[in-house]
Amino acid sequence: MDGEHGEMFMVSGRMVGMKRPGRWWRRWAFPRGLVVFSVFIVGFQACMTAGRSASDRETQEAEARGAERRLDASTPLPHPPMPDALDAARSFLGTRPLYEQPLAVGMTIPSGLNALDAKSCGTCHAEIYAEWSVSTHALAWRDPQFQAEITKSGNRWLCLNCHTPLMVQHDTWPVGLNEGDIDRPRLIANPLFDASLREEGITCAGCHVREGVIHGPGLEQSTAPHPVVKDPAFRSEALCLRCHQAEATYPGKSYACTFATGKEWRSGPYAAKGQTCAFCHMPSVRRSVAPGAPVRSTRRHWWRGAGIPKIEGIQPPLEANPPGLGVEASWRGEALVVDLVNARAGHKLPTGDPERWIQVDVQFLTGTGQAIGDKRSIRIGQKWEWYPVAKKLSDNRLAPLEHRERVFIAPPGARKALVVASSHRMSPETADYHHLKDYPIGIETHRFEVPRQ
Repeated sequence: MDGEHGEMFMVSGRMVGMKRPGRWWRRWAFPRGLVVFSVFIVGFQACMTAGRSASDRETQEAEARGAERRLDASTPLPHPPMPDALDAARSFLGTRPLYEQPLAVGMTIPSGLNALDAKSCGTCHAEIYAEWSVSTHALAWRDPQFQAEITKSGNRWLCLNCHTPLMVQHDTWPVGLNEGDIDRPRLIANPLFDASLREEGITCAGCHVREGVIHGPGLEQSTAPHPVVKDPAFRSEALCLRCHQAEATYPGKSYACTFATGKEWRSGPYAAKGQTCAFCHMPSVRRSVAPGAPVRSTRRHWWRGAGIPKIEGIQPPLEANPPGLGVEASWRGEALVVDLVNARAGHKLPTGDPERWIQVDVQFLTGTGQAIGDKRSIRIGQKWEWYPVAKKLSDNRLAPLEHRERVFIAPPGARKALVVASSHRMSPETADYHHLKDYPIGIETHRFEVPRQ
């Protein structure tokens, strides 16, 4: 599971679907700029003026309902006192699935700390902070694709819960839905909003702070200046799957939340072995996690995933986790046999955002290296129809450890073959639609030549 959450699609999760004229296309598509919202108008005065007729009241109510639909992002939001606001938001969010809920409030700084921001944590945990800084988690809010997609509809509040998992990171809180419509949330201003903390996306406190207490895996011989509560969630898949297992459809909407990474892992061979997400995505390393702390077994905080950066030049090293796809090729008489295997992913390959795909291209060459014949391609991924109803059309992804063989007959004169594999986040057409100029949408993972014997 990678940190490209999410993505509702969230970051796992992310939203998809919607239609532009004459074209099937993507979700929220996994959201930049101000969003136009339908917001809740706080009710009428508790006491109506004596003698006002029922007709007058009905007219005023109808006008208020119309005004509710005309409000935009510049309209001041209701701003109740903090305890009331928090209670109202928690009451509503408690009725929603886990992946539609923030992980924590994030308003109380644990004893021994001066702030909740990641840089403060990095004062002691310098190496872990450096790893997190280049991860997809750190860029979950600033990701240009996410910023473009959350402008698609009023469902922005759904997406924030995984890309910015602390309630204090949200500028508004939902307290209900107008007529049950998730695109028309009733919003109130967040009296605790921390804009700088929002920039950190999935920050340290998002996973490690609960109600003013630091949680962790419970390392032995801790010398931390702050108390740490041993939390079994850190040695299981529980934290990751809050966002990386999120499946939902919304009647009448041309988007869906379709992140089944957790389900894919559970049905594969690694869950039975007790190998959870961290086994691959947070490789173990022996080191001291803070000045003066003993050397011990800890885990990296890179979460490389597919390896496609959110911002060019900001990404973990390849060693964070190598490509999940294994590719081999050999000649069999007049044909080139390409063997593909999901060698290193504990879930389907690719996983998460349904627009991702893997491509393997084969180009036959002459003895001097000139291309001969047409390029042959293998596409591995899902295909969806988003409008008028979100519907999966096909899915040929690789299950964990699954092998797949393809045979290509070589044209006359071919003396070798060039094999190139690549991983893709979205198509160039989708990137253009979102005005994502120079946005990284794919990376090459394999390139090699196979001489003919």
